[in-house]
Amino acid sequence: MYTSNDSNRMYLAYFILSACDLLDIITTSTTSAERQDWIDWIYHCQHPNGGFRMWPGTDFGERASTDNAKWDPANINATYFALTSLLILGDDLKRVNRKHTLRWVHDMQRDDGSFGETLVNGKQEGGRDPRLGYCATGVRYILRGGTAPGPLNIGGETVDDIDFDEYIECIRCSEVRPA
Repeated sequence: MYTSNDSNRMYLAYFILSACDLLDIITTSTTSAERQDWIDWIYHCQHPNGGFRMWPGTDFGERASTDNAKWDPANINATYFALTSLLILGDDLKRVNRKHTLRWVHDMQRDDGSFGETLVNGKQEGGRDPRLGYCATGVRYILRGGTAPGPLNIGGETVDDIDFDEYIECIRCSEVRPA
């Protein structure tokens, strides 16, 4: 049964960690070395172009190329779950590539305001499920904190923000049901 969920490891890790956090047993039931190993595993899933993978099994490492990149995309949900898991584990997020991830989140937004699940060959893939937008805005908030909407300067480079007006309109339209 677990084998069929192998590619959903980031989801499973998040739900287990958040349950342990709710029960307040992370520090009493695990060692700091175990928690550091989990943090390192999550960072191993970080995609070099921004975001996080669902699991490390798609990381081609030195064999990565433009031809096989479509098999190794970052995933918007996995990115949200990775960041929140790191926070649950007490990580400072200093190893997160903020600039690339925020650019990637920006690129995940479609013209209609919705967000894709993955970015393959520059195209947003996945449905127009509002939950993808919830994860995208969560990632944005975690990595930008309380900064005002708009472009952000990171390391001397400008990183564009998501278009909140289009996103809100997209959500509003998805909630309108014909009578």
